[in-house]
Amino acid sequence: MQQTRHRTNPQTTQRPQRKCLTPLLLFCTLFFLCLGTKGHAQNVPDSVTHHQLPEINIGGDYFSTGLSPAAIQTITAKQLSNLPTLQLSDALKYMSGIVIKDYGGAGGMKTVSIRGLGSQHTGVSYDGIMLTDCQTGQIDLSKLSLDNVASVSVISGLNSALTPARHFSYSNLIKIQTFHNLPQKPIHLKVAFTGGSFGLISPQFFFENLIRSKKNKDRYFLWNLSGNYLQSKGDYPFTLHYGGNTDSVSHERRQNADVRSFNTELNLLYKPSNRQTLQAKLYYYDAERGLPSATVLYNLESHQRLANRNTFGQINYLQQFSPKWTYLVCGKFNYDYTHYIDPQYLNTEGKLDNIYEQYEGYISNAVKYSPLYKHNGWHIRDNPVNLHISLANDLFFNQLEGNSLDYLHPKRFTSMTDLSVLYYDLQIRVSGNLLLTTVNNYTDNNIDLKNYVHASPALNFQFTDKSLHWIIRAFYKNIFRMPTFNDLFYREVGNLYLEPEKTHQWDLGFAYHRNHFYNGKMDFSANLDGYFNIVKDKIVAFPSQNLFSWTMLNYGKVWIGGAEINANWQYQFVKRYFIRLNGNCTCQKAVDRTDSTGKTFNHQIPYTPVWSGSASASVETPWFTIAYSIIASGKRYALGENIPANQVNGYLDQSITLGHEFDIKKVKLGIKFELLNIANAHYEIIRNYPMQGRNFRLKVWFSY
Repeated sequence: MQQTRHRTNPQTTQRPQRKCLTPLLLFCTLFFLCLGTKGHAQNVPDSVTHHQLPEINIGGDYFSTGLSPAAIQTITAKQLSNLPTLQLSDALKYMSGIVIKDYGGAGGMKTVSIRGLGSQHTGVSYDGIMLTDCQTGQIDLSKLSLDNVASVSVISGLNSALTPARHFSYSNLIKIQTFHNLPQKPIHLKVAFTGGSFGLISPQFFFENLIRSKKNKDRYFLWNLSGNYLQSKGDYPFTLHYGGNTDSVSHERRQNADVRSFNTELNLLYKPSNRQTLQAKLYYYDAERGLPSATVLYNLESHQRLANRNTFGQINYLQQFSPKWTYLVCGKFNYDYTHYIDPQYLNTEGKLDNIYEQYEGYISNAVKYSPLYKHNGWHIRDNPVNLHISLANDLFFNQLEGNSLDYLHPKRFTSMTDLSVLYYDLQIRVSGNLLLTTVNNYTDNNIDLKNYVHASPALNFQFTDKSLHWIIRAFYKNIFRMPTFNDLFYREVGNLYLEPEKTHQWDLGFAYHRNHFYNGKMDFSANLDGYFNIVKDKIVAFPSQNLFSWTMLNYGKVWIGGAEINANWQYQFVKRYFIRLNGNCTCQKAVDRTDSTGKTFNHQIPYTPVWSGSASASVETPWFTIAYSIIASGKRYALGENIPANQVNGYLDQSITLGHEFDIKKVKLGIKFELLNIANAHYEIIRNYPMQGRNFRLKVWFSY
């Protein structure tokens, strides 16, 4: 017999304290101003842009003009407008090979796993410099809004452009660009407001100003300022099962899932000539949220609170001294503050009150040499040949401070040096790199911590047949990943005895790409990749009591084998009338190979489905754009042993988006309505953390 009960949210009486950051913000400002004579950006004509690998777009508003030597998926700002996306994590769900670990609601933590590898193997590059986060040792994708993003790309494999050495230390790379093309008008203003179910309120603003030189057309200064505020009660309903599907249930509302966050950033882009580019960024994020507990039996109350603030300043400078020599320098300072409160923790103090502060200083130098460059091109038997040699060195220092009396005050100094070589002609492209990583760990009380030196090689090969519009590509990559401070030292998380992860990756892929055929009205692209990864001493994070308290373990050896396919089709049947179909599917086995006598041997590792995929279909007309999208995942297991008691059921999430932008003289007015999870599916991505059922979002904006 089923019983129905209703609960109300308890009042939370204690909130994390707020700390004045004025001196820190001043320090960050001075830091990037002092580096201003040596910073960089990444878009200089006839240098990086000329040699940058072409990308295959997913969800195409337009399709790229070339074929990619690496497995690259890209979503542009225009494409994002046709998908139900609020945060970066929403966009990544529509790419193949990606599993988003979502704990529910607008404020729930969202981390990413690509091709069965943990989130620490996925770097997030924000305008050319990597993001860092100390909350869990993972980038929380819910922090990143999409309002000022020009494009989002996911790269699996080698990136042979001139980049810092740190970019080569990740198995996969999420690349976010805010600057794409120069604006057509000197002033651009956009104000938007998003509202939705369960108390969602999110106003946004964006202001951009382009100043061009009247004497030199290659000289300009571009800057923009953006801000985003998000607030949500997060009290969405869900069904709580007390046993099997035939046992009793109750209808509850999510408790302590509220969030208030604000982020703002200032971007500067200065181009004194066509051979120099300077780019700088100041970023600030402030959030305070509740941490809902796992929905286990009758205990649904939660009073844990988390405050997090993050600020960083970064600067990049790119100088092309000659067609043969290009120099890149980057600098960054990052500060992260985390305050966690559990007023019901059972200890002698009657509560848990932890404060952590992490600091990072970072500098990178890189140089590229192109010895075969000639003004008329360098040829072998009428075949143009190019050779690029790059050397990059990154130095960064990390420090973590905590308020515990027995805290170890860890520090880490890391050096990464990468040597890269790229050779290509009309049909063949071969690239390789060797990354040398040196890590030195320190603590105040001189605990015996290991230091590490590791060499990581990588190799990529590609064959292209442009007449038939296809390529074959393959790569091998070795990765060395140190445990983070969170893995080792967090009071409620840390494990001092964790070993670094070592991975080996192999990939074999095929890509087909054709533009403007069938009387110039049709575009099509498809990618098929098979991959195999071996991970030794894999570090796995399991949530225990709540979203702050985790358990970190080495999982021994893991084998990951899989295949992913994505395809994109676009047809323009009448002027300004488009039909677009996009889809992807991933099949992968990620199994424990640690102990042949163990209970979990050859079992799928936690929270990794065998099958997953997504698809979208959209119709664009002069009056409206309507899109239907679907995200699907097979069953997963919450623990290492693949038994029915540990099974997390698969899910199917469907959404509809309807929107239009009106042109009124020089002003644009837009509206976008999103009906999410239209089938009201009740599912969990992480066990005992229910996702939202049917809900909606409405966004309106004004643009000048």
